[in-house]
Amino acid sequence: MRAVAVLSVVLYHGWPNWFVGGFIGVDVFFVISGYLITSIILTQLETNDFSIASFYSRRVRRIFPALLLVLVVTLGFGWITLLSGEFQQVGKHTAAGGSFISNLVLWHESGYFDNSATTKPLLHLWSLGVEEQFYFLWPLILWLVFKKKMNFLLVTTVIFVISMASNILTVGTDPSAAFFSPLTRFWELMAGGIAAYWHLYRPTWSARQKNSASVIGAAMLIAGFSLIKPQDLFPGWWAILPVAGVFLLIMAGPSSIINRAILSRKIMVSIGLISYPLYLWHWPLLSFGFIIHGEKPTYQIKIALILLAFALAYLTYRYLEVPLRTRRKKNVVASLSGAMVAIIAIGLSIHFGLLKERINVHGADIYLNALNDSDFPGQSFTPYRHNGIVFQKISSTSPKLTVFIGDSLIQQYGPYIEQTMAKSGNANNSVIFATAGGCPPIQGTIRLPLVRFPICPKIIDAAYDLANQDDVDTVVIGAAWYGYFKNNYAELLVESNGKRYAFPEEIAMEKAYQSLQTSVELLKKHGKRVYLIMQPPSGGAFDPRNMYAGSRFKSIYPLPQIPDVAVEKFLRESAGPRKRLSAIAEQTGAVLIDPLNYLCSQETCPVLDAEGKPLYTDPIHMRPAYARRVASYLAPTLLPAASTKASRVEKSVVPSS
Repeated sequence: MRAVAVLSVVLYHGWPNWFVGGFIGVDVFFVISGYLITSIILTQLETNDFSIASFYSRRVRRIFPALLLVLVVTLGFGWITLLSGEFQQVGKHTAAGGSFISNLVLWHESGYFDNSATTKPLLHLWSLGVEEQFYFLWPLILWLVFKKKMNFLLVTTVIFVISMASNILTVGTDPSAAFFSPLTRFWELMAGGIAAYWHLYRPTWSARQKNSASVIGAAMLIAGFSLIKPQDLFPGWWAILPVAGVFLLIMAGPSSIINRAILSRKIMVSIGLISYPLYLWHWPLLSFGFIIHGEKPTYQIKIALILLAFALAYLTYRYLEVPLRTRRKKNVVASLSGAMVAIIAIGLSIHFGLLKERINVHGADIYLNALNDSDFPGQSFTPYRHNGIVFQKISSTSPKLTVFIGDSLIQQYGPYIEQTMAKSGNANNSVIFATAGGCPPIQGTIRLPLVRFPICPKIIDAAYDLANQDDVDTVVIGAAWYGYFKNNYAELLVESNGKRYAFPEEIAMEKAYQSLQTSVELLKKHGKRVYLIMQPPSGGAFDPRNMYAGSRFKSIYPLPQIPDVAVEKFLRESAGPRKRLSAIAEQTGAVLIDPLNYLCSQETCPVLDAEGKPLYTDPIHMRPAYARRVASYLAPTLLPAASTKASRVEKSVVPSS
């Protein structure tokens, strides 16, 4: 069973588009772990041979050796190949992994399915965190249940139901919490615990019942691997498939047809023996493949890295795990614990910048410093709740409001708005940013994957409801329009008249444009002054990552020439969305603001400032300092509507299409 779990995870991480449901292998691990640990503890309690100290001592011998090796190698290879921010992140994740709190740290970072996940070599340690947190509590609970002669099934069922209910209630509102929180995951380990208790104390099933259970369990697992996708809300109800499937396979026992014919095969048993070190090794190798290659590694590279993971897993098991697990010297546990404390300290030192990376950037740091440079929400913003959604507000003495609706391309203007309000705030409306990164400001759209963007529809509906309130006189709408409406974008659905349409189908994009126009028309009907903000110039040429070259194994250096971007090229690539947004503004009476007119000359758009520093932090987002300097085209949106008369469509310095 452990072979099935680890192989599914490895294949998913290698080829996520082929093995879309492979990530549920972690859930298989959870049930197995709950079963094994509960079986061991209950047996020892029955024979009066259980000791909390001995239990944790065995966990140290079992878990620490391979984990320490992988953490040390990851840090060492990271020191050689990673840039400053990357190395600091690995330091933080090393400390979290050694402390078994990776799940809690990642909970507050991007999601498990985030694109940036590929650049986190220790991402996979989140599941180890959940397991060890369970191991910390479960032995104490079992000991108390046994000592007080409490009803095991009653106690376990209560914990199971509470955890399962937390999972179901949380997955739709906070999918990161549902995915990483121990509270929403413990029910899976509890399922294994119930199976262990049943095997020890309840009547065994007949051969026919065992065979039926194994076939049904295998079918449920296959269904889970086939049907569950990263864009589904997971764990949620979906997790019942793998958990129940593994539960039935465990209950069926080794003599059942599936277990006997497939899971007991020598190759499956052998892979099961190295499943733990294989799980530890495979993801750092694949992640460094992504980091060093700069994009998705080739098929051949992935195969080579996975084969290397198998080799390292066997060597780790044979020459590290087995000797240390069986050695009876008392100082083994103390030495392993001391080594883990040391690696945690090193990780924290790296995270806080006390230990530096090896790589020499040779002047490229001017570009590296631009990465991840953001400042939203700033210090002047305060939380503002509407319809259960928390937005950000800057208050003035004006009773009127300007509401900004959009994604992170509207949020990038936060530093400019904050600066302007600080200088002349009382002359302006109060401002609310009703925004969410990655959520297009189009009602009826659903951003994928849902595990990362579960409540975009709720956020955008709340934003437009807020914008239609009586105290709002100005509404500003903007987004990464050219990204959402480009021909190969497939991460959006749009609902219309009870049907769902998928991007990039033409009918889906048309429905989205119609929805945006309807929303603007309603705002105008309610007497609002509405601004539509075109997307600023964007593209790979603005990305600081494309401004340096070199080898991660040697040094990084700046490119000798970094050309500006041709306006004609940008206009050509964004022609479709620009034309439609212009038409919506014309037909609804909205004011169209085109940043291109303010940021570019007739021929080119700059990518560096006068000091040679990047103006953007990635291909589409301005750096805060740049936004503060150039976003004055938003100044009219802050003034009370009665004090300014804006034309319906700004006259363009360059053609809008």
